[in-house]
Amino acid sequence: MSFAIRHEITNRGVAFCWRLLGLIAASLLLVHHLDRTFHDALHPALLWRNAFPILLFALLLYGLCGRAMLTLLLSGALAALVYKINTLKLRNMDSPLTPGDVQLGHQVADHIGFFAHYTGYHTVSLIGEPLLMLVLAVVLWRVETPRYRPRWLTRLGLVVLSLGVFYALLHGLRPWRELYSDRDLTTYQQWNPVYSAQSLGMLAAFVRMYQDMQVRVPPPDKQQVAAFASHNAQEIEQRQTRALTQELPDIVVVQSEAFFDPGVLKHVEYGQYDPNYQRLAAGGITGSLTTPTYGGGTIRTEFETLTGYPMLAFPSVQYPYFGLAAGWMPTVPHRLQQFGYSTTLFHPYEAQFWNREQVMPELGFQHMYFQNSFKDAKYAGIYISDRSLFKRVLAYMDQDDSKPRYTMVITMENHGDWDRDPGDLAQVLREHPLPPGLSSQGQEEMTYYVSHLIHGDAALADFANKLLARPRWTLLLFYGDHLPALSAAYADLGFDDDKTAPEEHTRFMLLSNRPFNPAQPRQVNLAAYDLPGLLFDTAGLPEDGYLAIASTIRHAKVRKTLGNDFNYARLQFNAALMEVSCGRKLDTAGRCSP
Repeated sequence: MSFAIRHEITNRGVAFCWRLLGLIAASLLLVHHLDRTFHDALHPALLWRNAFPILLFALLLYGLCGRAMLTLLLSGALAALVYKINTLKLRNMDSPLTPGDVQLGHQVADHIGFFAHYTGYHTVSLIGEPLLMLVLAVVLWRVETPRYRPRWLTRLGLVVLSLGVFYALLHGLRPWRELYSDRDLTTYQQWNPVYSAQSLGMLAAFVRMYQDMQVRVPPPDKQQVAAFASHNAQEIEQRQTRALTQELPDIVVVQSEAFFDPGVLKHVEYGQYDPNYQRLAAGGITGSLTTPTYGGGTIRTEFETLTGYPMLAFPSVQYPYFGLAAGWMPTVPHRLQQFGYSTTLFHPYEAQFWNREQVMPELGFQHMYFQNSFKDAKYAGIYISDRSLFKRVLAYMDQDDSKPRYTMVITMENHGDWDRDPGDLAQVLREHPLPPGLSSQGQEEMTYYVSHLIHGDAALADFANKLLARPRWTLLLFYGDHLPALSAAYADLGFDDDKTAPEEHTRFMLLSNRPFNPAQPRQVNLAAYDLPGLLFDTAGLPEDGYLAIASTIRHAKVRKTLGNDFNYARLQFNAALMEVSCGRKLDTAGRCSP
């Protein structure tokens, strides 16, 4: 072999090694710059675990194009874009990017206008920056010298290696499962993605969450559920064998978008902005409501109230309407149909959003009315007003029908984000001034939110009065799905209990135009997954295996027979896990039916 050839091979090898070292260094520096976890301390072990996915992507690009500068540009641009999206999601939903967000790609593409309300002026950069990178990439492709470019066999090896390792990394194959295990990621909490991302770095937490997603339903503690069912067999049996009452009530459930009482904030009184809700709640069953989401992710709360399954039982599932919800589930609509109920859904927004058009029939809704059924409705801001929605529901409820009806109403008027002009609605603040101490951004958020809250509260009063004035026995369940992400207002005012916004609760009320059972507590704090049992208790309806067990657990918590709330939650989670892992109804003995 001639000296010139040996020299050329040596130069190629040295250049290749230097470029690989450059890609490694660039990946580390990118993460250190983009991830706030490493701004105060280096944490080398965590830094490389966060940089490794970026490095794999860079190796893939280098193998495909063989151009080092182009690879650096594209991998850096993608990393910056991912971190920017993560920041926006944290701001609006107090949640980092998770593997479940990958399932929403087509949702974002199909409803880009809706999501643009959350990104605000960032929309320009989210679209413009990738376009600019594309232009620069074309320029670099043309001008970057191909000298010492790796040969095709080496590049093919990089492509195969990067794809193979990336697959093994995300699916938790050895040794990657051990390298991202609890031993090395000591602060990882599957049920708390915010803390995990903040303490470990966004990409390391994402990888670990993706690995955990490979087992969608953790194994339940069957003995715990069976032991509880055996110890409470008499109460569970009584619930299952209840006799149907001669008159079955109409049941109307209103899931109010972003409803909460600002009275939990300092310098704000309860009922100051929702006096009608306070008045109505005083005549029913009411309390705080723990929901499984904050600032967004409405379908998480929605799923709990339809199924009675706590979302925390499935920590790897972020969006239950994409992969978890299924037709076999004995939801509230399915259960009520067995007693002769018709089931109807009203939601004045696009049918495809959150996959509702496909999922809701599977969960038991026979009739559905989405945005295309509200063509003549009036708007409040950019969404159909609660008053128009309630008017449409009342017209439906007034139709002659011998069947009892279960009607779920999902509102949209007070949907965020809340840094927009409320328009004419702002005039309601003349009689309801905002609290002192708000910054300009906090005042903007509260002005928009409170204006719609007051407007919706007036609509609720009119709706409840007319609905409950009907001669037919009617139950009205009203609750908020999550707190709105009024980040600046919360920072300005603070909460009475000094907790953070994601730790706060919304509220619920259950009203009836018949007297309540005197034995039912009128003030009770619940979780969203407790609401199905509350409805069945109030209506006196028979409960099947899982619901009978869940309701017994709820009453045990009220009586404090389980000790602390942790034991109650673990028992509830295990019952839900058994129900889902069985793929059929759980029986009243706390076992899977054969």
